[in-house]
Amino acid sequence: MADYFNHGSQDYTEVAASYDNVGNYVAYASYDLAAGSVLRTQYADPRNPSHLLARYGFLDEECPATYCKLLPPIVNQDMIDLGYAHDRMLFYRTGEVADEVWDLFLYQHLSMTNIDDQQALMQSHRQGDYETKLALHEKHYAATSSALLGHVDGFIRDIDKVIKKAETIGVSDPNSIYIKCEHPRLPLIHRHNLFVRETFQNVRSRYSEDADVNWRDATRVTVQECDDTECAIAECVMDFQGNWLCEGGLGPNWDGSEREKTKTIIAAQ
Repeated sequence: MADYFNHGSQDYTEVAASYDNVGNYVAYASYDLAAGSVLRTQYADPRNPSHLLARYGFLDEECPATYCKLLPPIVNQDMIDLGYAHDRMLFYRTGEVADEVWDLFLYQHLSMTNIDDQQALMQSHRQGDYETKLALHEKHYAATSSALLGHVDGFIRDIDKVIKKAETIGVSDPNSIYIKCEHPRLPLIHRHNLFVRETFQNVRSRYSEDADVNWRDATRVTVQECDDTECAIAECVMDFQGNWLCEGGLGPNWDGSEREKTKTIIAAQ
């Protein structure tokens, strides 16, 4: 029976499910439903379209995010504590990057360059010391952002090869005998690859050095401000009138004039 429910990416779908004491599947309405309503439940984590495709055979193009595809050769307990998991290491379609991804890139960078700061990162994370953790991210942002963009560029290069090969054999041709007879699911896989590539490209556009500041629809953002000599972090919140109120950052020049600086959004909510 559960196979007849559609999948929904929304946080609150029409159908919720559970299992009773003997393992029977029990489905019930999440709220009062009108006759003829669509019945949707979540088959799996809606932020992982690759898993949905591989296990259930469909592409959910409403997925808000996808796994960042970071696959370290060794995953230790520190990395798990920082949030290394497929449902947390996310790139969002808006171009935003989950905090856990930034933490892992910082941890990997520090493991090769600064063990003291790596230990400070873990201590601040476990103690909930947000200020110290943010200061470490600020200190090493140039290196971690470079590593992030390197990872994104490498993935885009690899997936472009797959996309080009699929297009070469006629994946977009509805009359292709090769597709119909040999690889009928290739068009769906191709759409998935385009979906993931677009998400990675959005991340690159957001964090590349030449990217424009883009406040998107966020109401709270962390921004790194830099001039030719230094950088500083600003925390900005949108008030009820739509005005941005910021604390920290580089501030104005000594004479009160606007300071020439670049702005990079590190996190947005």
